Amino acid sequence: MLATQSGGLIVGADANRSTTGDSADNIDAVIRVKSRASEGNLAEGWSIPHILAPIDMKDFASNSEYAQESASVIDGAIVQDRSTGRILLLMDLFAWNGGVFEHLNVLADRSVRGGRTRSFPLGDGFANVSGRPMLLLSTQNVTGDADGKTGNINLNTDRSKFAVVADLDGPRDADGRVRVFNLVGKPRPYGEAGVDDSNLSLGEPTGFTLDNDFVVHRHGQALTVPQVGTSVAVPMRVFYKKSVLQVYNTSHIAQVFSDDDGQTWQMGRLVTHEFRSPDSRYSLLAPGRCIQIEQGAHAGRLVVPTYTQMATGIEAVAVVSDDGGARWTRGEPVPSDVAMHETAIIEAAPGVLRSFHRHAASTGGKVLSAESPDGGMTWSKPQSAFGDLGAGVSCQVSALSLRQRLVSKETGERLPAIVVITPIDRARKNGVAHLGVVHTAAGGDPRTRVEWISRVEITDPTTLFAYSSVDQLQDGRLLVLFESSRTQSWADGLQAMYLQEIPLP
Repeated sequence: MLATQSGGLIVGADANRSTTGDSADNIDAVIRVKSRASEGNLAEGWSIPHILAPIDMKDFASNSEYAQESASVIDGAIVQDRSTGRILLLMDLFAWNGGVFEHLNVLADRSVRGGRTRSFPLGDGFANVSGRPMLLLSTQNVTGDADGKTGNINLNTDRSKFAVVADLDGPRDADGRVRVFNLVGKPRPYGEAGVDDSNLSLGEPTGFTLDNDFVVHRHGQALTVPQVGTSVAVPMRVFYKKSVLQVYNTSHIAQVFSDDDGQTWQMGRLVTHEFRSPDSRYSLLAPGRCIQIEQGAHAGRLVVPTYTQMATGIEAVAVVSDDGGARWTRGEPVPSDVAMHETAIIEAAPGVLRSFHRHAASTGGKVLSAESPDGGMTWSKPQSAFGDLGAGVSCQVSALSLRQRLVSKETGERLPAIVVITPIDRARKNGVAHLGVVHTAAGGDPRTRVEWISRVEITDPTTLFAYSSVDQLQDGRLLVLFESSRTQSWADGLQAMYLQEIPLP
């Protein structure tokens, strides 16, 4: 959810077409826009829900059953650049059968209970050729058999089989499309220290090109594939199983953008290769809001929370851009001896960032918090955010720095305030907004301390509550968008998202 500079409100969610599970499945991104968010009640003035066209994966019909072989996008993270007004939305993007789960355990009501996780390969799916990164493509489609099916597993992870590349950042052809070249030399396998591509060079152009939406063209003509479930011809994207060009099966992050307050969107580019560590197995987004630093030495910097799988475990990493999202780089991981998953980041004090982390209930389950004095490049060792409260048990966290100051119970002063939202029941029930004030150290010390002053119950102790996003309208109202259910079934709950105002003291 994003409250825009012009007074609008954009809300979004994963559009799960088939089940309640994660990728691999038929999942798209849906948004709604309220152009004048402060007018009327919360239910009025919304646009019709629509799928984001630049990342609308149409290889499977929208009413499909569990679609293990579908391409998908999931877990969006949104931010607006104050200097340009451009809104950036980053999404995890997976080619067919890509995702954390290779197979989901789907129940009769289409809810999901776990599944078979994927063994991700090293590598980001790019090669360095002629001095710049290029997207690896293969004219072979390597598949495996599982779950009583034939060819349902995407095994396009042998780098030596990728004989062509798309020069995404190079000169376009006369029609403005990305040129695709044959490679001279065989790509070497990825290693934990990276990969040496010095043996590779560009050969002759192929007959293929890609448009901005990664649709394949041959000799200038757009190619199509039959949509599973309808047989309607849809544009052939390189992420589809039936594409003649296949991408490396790993986690990709797509960046799309809007210059008109969320009314229309355009595909930007794939960005993962700009910041992903060579010894990682994946890099995924923490869904919700990103931030732009407002004060201090790094004012204007965009900060996106991610988490990445390393040999030693899962690490939380801030990814930053100082040029409005034109290029990204990563900071150091948050130092921790437990697996760190989805993270929320706020600017707790001028130029000082504070993170709030989800991690597994098996390692305590409490929300952890760390601090960065240098714009997300390094972090302190995380501590329990709420002391001994078992809050945030293995669930995503959302957080926001408030525009209003709130009164400290310790000093009686009005201090900068924050809100952190989690479920506080291990069964993902009882959503709570934790309100706190930020104390800063004296003498220029960048460290801060949070004093928790009150809690606001969003859902009662028996009501489901999972992922959320929080923002503040121009009129000061604090809103939370969240997953819940009128029953105890997520198959019922994920038919809708809920938007609610949080009262402030």
